[in-house]
Amino acid sequence: MKSPLLMLFFASLVMSVGTTHAQEDLSRSKAVENDPDVFATVNGTPLGLNLYHFLLGSREQESLERQAQDEGFDAAMNRQQTAKDLVMTEVLAQQATRLGMHETELVKVEMAMAEKTLLAQLFVKQLMDSIEIDEAEIRKYYEQQQQDQAMYRFMIWRTPEEAKARTVLKALKAGREVNLSDVIETPWLRDVDIAPEVNALVRGLAPNDFAERPVFQDGFWKLVQVIDKNVMAKQSYDEEREIIKAELARLKLDEKLESLAEQASIVFNEQRVSQQVN
Repeated sequence: MKSPLLMLFFASLVMSVGTTHAQEDLSRSKAVENDPDVFATVNGTPLGLNLYHFLLGSREQESLERQAQDEGFDAAMNRQQTAKDLVMTEVLAQQATRLGMHETELVKVEMAMAEKTLLAQLFVKQLMDSIEIDEAEIRKYYEQQQQDQAMYRFMIWRTPEEAKARTVLKALKAGREVNLSDVIETPWLRDVDIAPEVNALVRGLAPNDFAERPVFQDGFWKLVQVIDKNVMAKQSYDEEREIIKAELARLKLDEKLESLAEQASIVFNEQRVSQQVN
């Protein structure tokens, strides 16, 4: 049986430890409150205020849209939810680290890929921000567009032989059956997405009409029949301006990306690239 003095000693020790932990928690709480750069701490790990602002900013557009559509949308509650999401992310990340998940090869690969993807996206955004489109470019692009814009669906027969293509075209125009199995039906295509040489041939055609001659593309002679067509009146400059601006920016971005790829030294391990991954 423990003596009353020994029991008193243990009780004092427990109270002392409890008081020490409470004091440490209070001290950490005050430290967080007094540090303008710390948003919160999770199991002693500080979360920077910049993380909270980043997450909040990434959701800004979504919040604005929800606010516009829902009169009951609570912006303050949305900020609180963002804070909770950030803290829960840290809790889960810490737990995954305790389990050693970050040391597995699969997770290492996924994290490396995520890092490279994020860096690539940030660089593309930087490139986009550096692209300037002046009014003269937009106006020129608009004026070069045809007065009417058309959309088509085609039936296309393909053969590598020009003579056979011409023979088959005559048979198709005459309504006879043909021995040519390489046939595709396209989805709706805008005239601006169609090769100029094809567009020139089909622009004046009506549905069910054939292009007057075969077209050579991608190593094949193609016979083109219009199976559906929709012509839309050209919109005003003001209506088209932002669409054209975005299209010109996309084209300039593609040029920059192609230039980067051309300047890079790229060597594929063909054996590994073609190898099936189990």
